[in-house]
Amino acid sequence: MLTFEHYIMDSFKLLLHWLAFFFTALSIGVICFGFLKSVKILFTNKEGLSFNKIMRETFDKYILVGLQFLIIADIVDTIILRDLQNIVLVLLIVIIRTIMSWEIEKHK
Repeated sequence: MLTFEHYIMDSFKLLLHWLAFFFTALSIGVICFGFLKSVKILFTNKEGLSFNKIMRETFDKYILVGLQFLIIADIVDTIILRDLQNIVLVLLIVIIRTIMSWEIEKHK
């Protein structure tokens, strides 16, 4: 028989799962939107800008925002799954994504 505390904790974990899913879906949406916007700018390019310049000026911003949302989703997942293996895995993912964000920002 579930006690009230178990019910509250199960409801809280379910809410956190949905929150992590929301941030993951949001990051995918942001990255896809940025890609589509970059492709649109690429095909309507009247200034003769290069492919690399267009992608760096438009798509990089969306990748950075998407990576930030993915980091938030990973942190929420860590709150739910508190074993050492998941914490180390999320720490490595956050480090890799932070380095990627820093590299993208550095090359602007």
